[in-house]
Amino acid sequence: MKVFRRLSSRLRPLSEGSVLAIGIFDGCHLGHQKILKELIKQSRRLGVAAGLMTFSPHPDRILNRKKINLIQTGRQKLEYLENQGLDYCLVLSLERDLAALSGQEFASQILKKKLGISRVVVGQNFRFGHNRRCGVRELRVFGRVHGFRVVAVNPVKKGGTQVSSSLIRKLLDKGRVETAARLLGRPYEIYGTIVKGRGLGRILGFPTINLKTENEILPSGVYLSLVKIDDGAYPAVANIGFRPTFNGRQPSVEAHLLDFSGRLYGRKARLYLLKKLRDEKKFHSVEALRRQISADVSRARRLFRAAGRRLSKP
Repeated sequence: MKVFRRLSSRLRPLSEGSVLAIGIFDGCHLGHQKILKELIKQSRRLGVAAGLMTFSPHPDRILNRKKINLIQTGRQKLEYLENQGLDYCLVLSLERDLAALSGQEFASQILKKKLGISRVVVGQNFRFGHNRRCGVRELRVFGRVHGFRVVAVNPVKKGGTQVSSSLIRKLLDKGRVETAARLLGRPYEIYGTIVKGRGLGRILGFPTINLKTENEILPSGVYLSLVKIDDGAYPAVANIGFRPTFNGRQPSVEAHLLDFSGRLYGRKARLYLLKKLRDEKKFHSVEALRRQISADVSRARRLFRAAGRRLSKP
C-alpha cells in the first residue's frame, strides 16, 4: 500500500479510475470493516485500484477544537489498512482551505479533477463539504454530474446499538475492554517500546515490562492481557494507571509476563487488553499490594488455562 500525505501528481496514476472509500476510520471497527470489504469487492470487480482517503489530525480537533483521544495511532491505522489489501491511502489534514470547500467543490475539484476516481464507497451516515452540509444523497447527485458512482454501506449494529468510534472510546475510557473488542472485531491494542522503569515490579516479586506508547486511550485498571513481541505471544497481567500505592504522578503502562524472565529493553511490543480484572487502587502497605498482585496472577493463570492459551518464546 502506498501512502500519500498530500494531493500530488504522483498519486494520479494510481487513483485514476480507482474505487475510493472516504472516512476517518479511527479504530477500524466492524462498521469500517464492512466499508473496506465493499471497497475491495468493488475494486476487484472493476479490476482497478482500491484507495482510501482519511484525515489526520481528527477534523474535530482542527475545526472545532475538540479534545478527542483516538483509538489508534496513525501507525496502527495504516498498518491495519495495509493488511486489508488497499493499494493506496491518502492521509489529508483538513485545514481551512480544504474544509471550506462546498460539497460540490469537493466532488469536482478533489474527487474528479485531482483523483479521477470512478466509484466512491462511504458509510450511509457520511457527511462532507463546508460545515458537513452534504450527505450521501448530495454525493450521488454530484457523482452523476462528474462521472462517478456512489456506494453507501449501512451501519453495523450490535445488540441494537450502532457501532461507532465515539461509542468505543467511551467503553475504553470505562475499562469495558471486552465490549469494545466485540465492536472492534479484535482486542484493544496498545503499541509501544519497552523501556526501563523504576523496578517496582521486581521489588514486589513480579517484574514487569514498561511500555512507552503514543496511544491516547490508556484505560486505568488491571487487565488480563496478551503481549506480542516479535513472533512471541505471552499471557500477562497488565497494570495501567498511576501506581497510587507508590504515589505515582505520571501514567504508566506495564505488564507482568507469566513465566518469563529476561531483558527486553528497546523491543517493540503490542499489549492486548482481554478482560478487566479490577480497578487500580491504593493499598495501605506494599505487602498488601504484593498479596493482591499474587491473587491477580493466580486468577489470570486460571483464566488462561480455561482459554487454552500457550506460552511461546520471543
